Amino acid sequence: MKLDWSDIRRRTAAGEGVREAEALAMTALGGDELRALFDTAGAIRVEHKGNFVNTCGISNAKSGRCAEACSFCSQSAHFTTDAPKYTLKSADTMVAEAHAAREAGVREFSLVASGRAMTNRAELDTVKSAVSRIREETGMQTCASLGLMPKELLAELKDAGLQAVHHNLETARSFHANIVQTHTWDEEADTVRAARDLGLYTCCGGIFGMGESWAQRVELAMQLRELDVDSVPLNFLNPRPGTPLGEQAELTAEDCLKVVAIFRLVLPTKDLIVCGGRSVNLGQRQDEIFRCGANGVMIGNYLTTAGRDVELDLDMLEKEGLVIRPPPHKPHAPSLRAAVRAEGTDANGVT
Repeated sequence: MKLDWSDIRRRTAAGEGVREAEALAMTALGGDELRALFDTAGAIRVEHKGNFVNTCGISNAKSGRCAEACSFCSQSAHFTTDAPKYTLKSADTMVAEAHAAREAGVREFSLVASGRAMTNRAELDTVKSAVSRIREETGMQTCASLGLMPKELLAELKDAGLQAVHHNLETARSFHANIVQTHTWDEEADTVRAARDLGLYTCCGGIFGMGESWAQRVELAMQLRELDVDSVPLNFLNPRPGTPLGEQAELTAEDCLKVVAIFRLVLPTKDLIVCGGRSVNLGQRQDEIFRCGANGVMIGNYLTTAGRDVELDLDMLEKEGLVIRPPPHKPHAPSLRAAVRAEGTDANGVT
């Protein structure tokens, strides 16, 4: 179909996402039309997000020995990998990691734990303590990724100071069973709905390059729009040896940028955060993610792999004329390191 870029720009600037048929047409673009897609997505990012970017960091708070079978994950007990294996870190350790992340320019810090769900009372109480202290001592937005959590336990975490819940759908509903064998897409979505119903900021996206089709990538975007999530982490598969997808390598840098741009136009007002697999898949084109619609990036290391040097990422943001959004609360800690480079301020609040 012929895409009317002027009309698309008008509608997305008004907050209306593109239609599914339009998004599907965008997947086949090349040449000048692909440049029009990137330019339009970049303009809409500026329209809704200005020159502010979100930065997030994580603690791999509990690693390995996971009973779930997700084909991309090196922490699954079903596969033989070199992923680290350890029990839940102490609250002191997680809080110390949060302080270090804040000094590196991180505004949102997430505690990530392997396993189907964190229902062990001692573990949950440790996370609650860490969350409360991180919020009080650093002012950063607090987040946790603890699996398929029931609503009542999410409510406890919220009472302790949790502001955001991260839980990926991983992929489109129609492809999910090809990737995850031990739980369903609907169980993933129910966790996101529970967090949203509690008023928590919802961070929910997926992984690309696992064998899904372009139509299924668009399907995921539409499903995230229906769930009305707040933030969408875009991950690009970094194949881990020993997993069923250990030899999978199908993405080009252009594919990744096209994903970013299409998701921006499907979800024009949402936060789009480029996370895992960024360096591996985008290489020298990492700075283009913002020109194609992203307004956030993960800084520091990932769960089981090393991230890019923090200074390189801060230099990238500075080169692109971007400013890290301040943490949502007044911190009881030294100033956000990257704020020294910033020239603007942003309204307080969880965003």
